[in-house]
Amino acid sequence: MKIYIAGAITGNPNYKEDFSKAEQFLLRMGLTVVNPVKNEGFSYKDYIDMGLCELMHCEAIYLLKGWDKSSGAKLEHLYAVTTGMMIINE
Repeated sequence: MKIYIAGAITGNPNYKEDFSKAEQFLLRMGLTVVNPVKNEGFSYKDYIDMGLCELMHCEAIYLLKGWDKSSGAKLEHLYAVTTGMMIINE
């Protein structure tokens, strides 16, 4: 199963570590993981567009703690709910 990691990036100084830990956890479970923080050097809009595009090709979303404080993660969550994806909370 391919799973997308969603969580707060803006305003979170530990976001790279948070996403990396989640990625390692999910990989150990045998999942194919999409970690959006590996993309660098783009505008905020580009990050949102790329994230949604990556999410569209996944079967599930993994929500990190505090995801609900992120506008981008809320949008990703809404997409997952709307399309009936499996939603897993950290």
